[in-house]
Amino acid sequence: MTDDTWGTGDYRAVAEKVTSIGDIIVRAAGIEPGMKVLDVACGTGNATIPAAKLGARVTGLDFSPGLIAAARERGAESDVEIEWLEGDAQALPFDDDSYDRVISAIGHMFAPDHQRTADEMRRVCRPNGRIAIACWTPEGDIGGMFERLGGISPAPPEGFQSPLLWGTEGHVRELLGDAVEFERHAVEFDELSPESYADFMLTSFPPLIALRAQLGDELVRETYLGWVNDVNEADDGTLRYRGEYLVSVT
Repeated sequence: MTDDTWGTGDYRAVAEKVTSIGDIIVRAAGIEPGMKVLDVACGTGNATIPAAKLGARVTGLDFSPGLIAAARERGAESDVEIEWLEGDAQALPFDDDSYDRVISAIGHMFAPDHQRTADEMRRVCRPNGRIAIACWTPEGDIGGMFERLGGISPAPPEGFQSPLLWGTEGHVRELLGDAVEFERHAVEFDELSPESYADFMLTSFPPLIALRAQLGDELVRETYLGWVNDVNEADDGTLRYRGEYLVSVT
């Protein structure tokens, strides 16, 4: 049994705020009816489900049993047929050249070994296929959130690579080759207030729940709310900010 950190809280509710990323990735990948598509680290299915709605034959794979259960629920609600599997992005349980398209929407970036993850994606993608991925950028607001939280977190293990490296063009070229093409997009967040949004995320977003368990509620809430207030572009008591992400296609 694996540690299902990502199955805690209510990641489905968090993921519903960024469903547009899945639509962008599906479009960037050029998915068409009948194609075999693999969504790596699919989470609750933000890219998996739109791909299936286009008539593709889709597999969604994630390390978290909790997220796969939520994805399966969403797939059933959307009335699409998808194969949902538990599995590791660093050791994909598929033959070489199995898929026409390999995609991931801010999921694979959390796999610890970046090169192994990239190599596995390339291995299972057919020679004339396409890989399309989306990752938060370090310089964007959400990249700033991870940096702020990293400032209070225990030291990472030796050899740790930040997930945000996947949001930099140079790192992606090192992993996937020079033929990668890039686009930058952003999710617009509009929330009732900084405080209500912070409370929602602190009780719903798995990394924040794990950090609260390690460091206590007060420090994590103070740090997170400080970031929320710093990025807030609204001046009427509500919250508005932009989460920039990098789309990489090869």
